[in-house]
Amino acid sequence: MIRAVFFDMGGTLDGDGLHWLDRFVELYARAGVSLPRETVRSAFDAAERLAASDEAIMSARLEDMIDRHVGWQLEHLSRDPRQTAPVGTDPCLEGECVEGLRLRLVSGFVEPVRSAAAVNVQVLRTLSARGLQLGVVSNGCGNVDVLCDDLGYSPYLSLVVDSRRVGLYKPDPAIYLYAAARIGIPPASVMMVGDSFERDIRPARSIGMKTAWLEGAAGRACPDRSCVDESLRALADLPDIIAMVDAKSRDVA
Repeated sequence: MIRAVFFDMGGTLDGDGLHWLDRFVELYARAGVSLPRETVRSAFDAAERLAASDEAIMSARLEDMIDRHVGWQLEHLSRDPRQTAPVGTDPCLEGECVEGLRLRLVSGFVEPVRSAAAVNVQVLRTLSARGLQLGVVSNGCGNVDVLCDDLGYSPYLSLVVDSRRVGLYKPDPAIYLYAAARIGIPPASVMMVGDSFERDIRPARSIGMKTAWLEGAAGRACPDRSCVDESLRALADLPDIIAMVDAKSRDVA
């Protein structure tokens, strides 16, 4: 029987399987700024590195966090020689236009997260009412607990494990062992739900956790089906899936 469910944050509890990088690629294109995916990735990765050591972000709510992240992306784009249209040559990336782009990117990112959170709160409420212990295990920037408060998740969570706070990082299975020990439930009775196969599913499975892979609305090819107990397209499907898994366990017993 499943006694606890752990969730990833980025791409999972803040959405339905869409990675942050993919969201930003789409947002730049929607804003009329044509950049190759590898250029957006370079800016995104640069922002991630800064976020990992930034002190202010450790207390940032969602809007503030994304505003800082986007600002770092745009700073990187202004000096990245691989760009097809560097800041200073493309009028869409100059002066006041840059600030307008920043606002569009931030609001375009935050609004769907808020919408997803409204649905995901219901998922957490349903699972908690069934007596399941719930937790978040995330490669965070030190503010995962702040985000959980901000998005309304905290009342339903028994623990929040933020990699920056505990010094353990996915895909190291040690972060999952740490979380299971904190909650006092053996890994075999825990289900890990995440959108990243390599960071969430494979390491959780390696220590005996059950796994639910959030494939996203379009679905993704599975690298190794033996690591996945359940697949889902949206978190809203999770309560029914867990009920089905538990029913199968009772039948076997």
